Amino acid sequence: MIHLRTYSEYSLLYSAARAKELGAFAFSQGMSALGVVDRFQLFGLPTVARELSEQNVRPLLGLTVRVAPTLDERDRRRVFMQTREVSVFAQSDEGYRQLMQLATAASFDPLDLKRITEQTLFEHARGLIGLTGDREGPVEMALSQNDEREALRSLAAYVEAFGRDAVYLEMARCGQADERERGERLRVLARKTKLPMVGTSPVRHMAPPDIRLIDVLAGVEQGVTLAEAASLRPRGASFHFRTRDEMAALFADCPEALAMTVEVAERCQAKIPAQSFAMPRYALPERMTEAQALEKLALDRLPRRVAHPTDAYRERLHYELAVIERMGFSGYFLIVWDFMRYARRQGITTGPGRGSAAGSLVSYVLSITDVDPLLHDLLFERFLNPERVSWPDIDIDFETERRHEVVAYVASTYGFDHVAHIGTLGTFASRAAVRDVARVLGIAAGALKPLLDALPTGPGMTLADALREDKALAQRVAHDPTMQRVVQLALGIEGLPRHASIHAAGVVISPRPLTDLVPLMAGADEVRVTQYAMEDVEALGLLKMDFLGLKTLTLCDRTISHIYDVRGERVRVEDLTLNDAAIELLSQGDTDGCFQLESPGVKHVLREMKPRDMEDLIAVISLYRPGPMEQIPTFLRARSGAVPPIYEVPELEPILRPTFGILVYQEQIMQIASRLAGFSLGEADVLRRAVSKKKRDVLDEWRGRFLEGCASKGVPALRAERVYDLIVRFADYGFNRSHAAAYAVLAVRTAALKANYRPEFMSALMNEQIANPEKLAHYASACRRAGIEVLPPDINQSGEACKPERTPSGDVAIRLSLEAIKYVGNAAVRHLLDLREAGAFSSVRDLLLRADSRVLTRRVVESLVQAGALDALGGRNAMLSEAKRWFDERELPSARAKTRHAKRGSESALSLFDEDVREALRDNPAEAAVEKVASNEPVAPELPEQRDAWERELIGFVVSRDPFAELRTLREAAQFPDLAQAKECAKTQLTDVVARLFHVRQTKTRRGEPMAFLQVEDESDRMEIVLFPSLFKTLREEPISGRICYIQIRKDARSSGLVALRFSYSAPDGAVARPARPPALQTEHQTEHQTEHQTEHQTEHQTEHQTEHARKHPGTKTKLPGASAPSMKCLWLRIDQELDQSIESLRALRAILVRHPGDIPVILSYPAGPNRLLESVRVNLSKALARELLTLLPKDAIRVTDELLIKK
Repeated sequence: MIHLRTYSEYSLLYSAARAKELGAFAFSQGMSALGVVDRFQLFGLPTVARELSEQNVRPLLGLTVRVAPTLDERDRRRVFMQTREVSVFAQSDEGYRQLMQLATAASFDPLDLKRITEQTLFEHARGLIGLTGDREGPVEMALSQNDEREALRSLAAYVEAFGRDAVYLEMARCGQADERERGERLRVLARKTKLPMVGTSPVRHMAPPDIRLIDVLAGVEQGVTLAEAASLRPRGASFHFRTRDEMAALFADCPEALAMTVEVAERCQAKIPAQSFAMPRYALPERMTEAQALEKLALDRLPRRVAHPTDAYRERLHYELAVIERMGFSGYFLIVWDFMRYARRQGITTGPGRGSAAGSLVSYVLSITDVDPLLHDLLFERFLNPERVSWPDIDIDFETERRHEVVAYVASTYGFDHVAHIGTLGTFASRAAVRDVARVLGIAAGALKPLLDALPTGPGMTLADALREDKALAQRVAHDPTMQRVVQLALGIEGLPRHASIHAAGVVISPRPLTDLVPLMAGADEVRVTQYAMEDVEALGLLKMDFLGLKTLTLCDRTISHIYDVRGERVRVEDLTLNDAAIELLSQGDTDGCFQLESPGVKHVLREMKPRDMEDLIAVISLYRPGPMEQIPTFLRARSGAVPPIYEVPELEPILRPTFGILVYQEQIMQIASRLAGFSLGEADVLRRAVSKKKRDVLDEWRGRFLEGCASKGVPALRAERVYDLIVRFADYGFNRSHAAAYAVLAVRTAALKANYRPEFMSALMNEQIANPEKLAHYASACRRAGIEVLPPDINQSGEACKPERTPSGDVAIRLSLEAIKYVGNAAVRHLLDLREAGAFSSVRDLLLRADSRVLTRRVVESLVQAGALDALGGRNAMLSEAKRWFDERELPSARAKTRHAKRGSESALSLFDEDVREALRDNPAEAAVEKVASNEPVAPELPEQRDAWERELIGFVVSRDPFAELRTLREAAQFPDLAQAKECAKTQLTDVVARLFHVRQTKTRRGEPMAFLQVEDESDRMEIVLFPSLFKTLREEPISGRICYIQIRKDARSSGLVALRFSYSAPDGAVARPARPPALQTEHQTEHQTEHQTEHQTEHQTEHQTEHARKHPGTKTKLPGASAPSMKCLWLRIDQELDQSIESLRALRAILVRHPGDIPVILSYPAGPNRLLESVRVNLSKALARELLTLLPKDAIRVTDELLIKK
């Protein structure tokens, strides 16, 4: 018998049976074939077919289709009542084509239920075998409703469409109690119609216990719990891969139906076609071949691209054209040239090329690439090898926002039915698998935090890898039943396909309608998407091209636009070269934003190297990777002349001289094989590919050929052996020189833009990182160091994007966009810009009167004010007060209703605030409170510290003033390096720095010892420094965010990170001490991020006297350090453990406090730890504040004290 109703993992969220396991088990059961009928789509059909064939099991290509009388029905309940499911198999190549048509049609169901009409099914029945389906099929459904007439009508329609010999009555069983009764009704029908019956059992998982995986997948798809998913499953049903014996027992009453499966399998002989190159035709003038058209085009354009071309250029061009024609790829180059021409004409910025295509002179003269291969000694055979027929691989970069325009042009030119995006499948990665399983089981994510934190994030790493490598994690899982259950289920679904998506770059172009070759699905636009993945599309021989969206090109385009707007200069990106300014910038390692040159390591190499030309940049890009990176010191020493280059054998010197004796490029391997062993460059490329696979038999085969070739060229055998060993050793590490050269061109262009038009470049760069506050702060600091002013967002000046702006002094500054402000999204910004067309805003009230409060919500307006976007219109506290009054008045009706409902519960907490509020509550709570807020009482201006705190929170850095002025004074007085310089110094010596603590994360070692990770900053850089327990335990004052500190650092030999050897708030000996400042309590920034261990620490600002006093006089009160008066009101809030562990709740609490600015300090009290003063927040005590606090805190957790005290 043969299983005919098998669902692989490509029945998304329906089956957990993996193709490889299906093939192995089928083979073990003696099944020569397996019928695969994945539901509605053919996503993985080529993969499943390949996996089964590798197990010596013949795949029967099938599909389950969902049939409806019409697709016009919109009532989902009626839709599901009317739909039926049947399975079809391809008998022949024609049948396979019809399968693809059906899968494509299902993808365009208006309700996305993957339905087709019965008419569509019958129109594509040629070459197919039809099975009438299980109890969801039209025949069994009719019989279950005692409607034999409808069953006979359905059968007659199927027989007419498929043919009498191609329709089988399906007897599907999965262990339910009524199956024999249903089977008897089918036998009666079979006798009446004289149609054969075939027995099936659905396979959705491998072993019986794995049915839990089916429930998990159903829970993920439907958003229900595991128990709810299990209850939806048919009672008594099991969908495991039944053995031959199990199937025989299941069909003991009808063995002939099981025997019929073999007949069906023998009739289904369809195969997925083998690779055959399908090249689309380029429209040509009459009587001209593609080769002639390409030759004419290339020869005409050669003088335009190469001034005074020599014979070498003409010979190379004719050679390449001959190879291209012989391999049949002339049309390919014409197609690429055509859409690249379109992009340039539309003003769409394109890249200089990437990959081996940069080694082609034809590509260069057609402006497909911008790299002259003869100038840079690039090999055509690395791109197109006449010894190995495969598609050319030309990857094209376009600016991200306009890539879709080029794809749309290609589709309109060659036909929307001939062009498609390439599909891909997202899978359950380890973290996603754990999270989804936890959600289905109803387990809070917090309970699995230790497991999630330990899971790998890199590609290829699995949950099993994590458990194998982390013994402590494995032990924890083994002893935690909840975690164990989650892990077991997650292992079962990890790696399964989860959803269909679109490949980021791949586009396929076909000479025939694509549905003849590959199934399609709907895309986000007119261009459709292949159901097959990229490797399957390529295996069919279809032309695949990568249309890549590259943000660097968007950066270049915006920079050039800014240059024109500010300076009136027209700059073309292709005209940018490595001028003196760019060379100086590269030599300083000042390469933020420069393509491929941004990492700290590359910056260090550039500073060491002091690059002089393109050759140096090509080498840097090629060397700075794992493996070759180890050769960088040797390369630099040889390049500087400190040591002579070393050549393994003398014959290598001509080839390796440009890289000072080091084998860097793949092309050098090819040149070695060509010059020393007499290989053609095509053969040399085949050798390079072969040895990189490191297979012993392949290595031995090529060794013999290489040594034989060397001998024929007179190279001594011993030297030849050493050279071959060198090739094998470096085959994995060699980099594609053509690719590096193309990258270097783009690196030069970005460096030239930055060096010559820095404000415009940095403005565009900051806009690229508008959603990344840390990067934004880093770039803002770089601008300040370069003397470029960064202007805050302004309600009347800023737009959607950061932009350069002329200052009254004539300098070019950078104005931050409104979208740089947290909580102010694109919709709010667009609304503001629309309003601004009618005139600038004159006040916050003017803004509120004109704006739509559904778009400009209370949160948005507060953020605009706090971030300084309205500074030109007034003081921030005053505007916050006015905005608060505005929103409170409009929320009055709901506030009144809520107050009546909650009056009894809230009166006690509100009475803690002040007499005015108590009076308001007794009289008319809501109106009185609003009236009080609406009074014209003067509002105290915000403190500079408050402004700084708001800007750090909402923008990521202080923008309204120079936050590092004091820091610079202290650093200059102490004669310390800045952080950027110190980072380099610390690699070789102890280094003292003075910096501001940006963020502090305290934790404990596995031994329970306290330690901390400090993020510090100055205007030059940000860095992380580790405070190990040995130092942490000796500190008199703990690190606190926002404070300036002195640290001695060095590089840690083991981790390569920076560690602190000394930490203090005062300058060390020999430096000028920092101006005295009273110590403060830990800030709210730390409060939000404290770990479960932090509450064990004592308050960090006690002096020894205070600590001793507290020990001798327990229960007494100690004056809060920094309190400026002996007695004052303060708001006291108790934070319980549950609230303390919720970052979202703590952020919500802080947002409430910030919305009520005033002059009353706030203290957070922790039952098991020190109280903390919120340094950057002071509040106005009011009923509205109390009401909001009661949404997060119980009544007894809110009180007002008359003294700023801490209970010890």
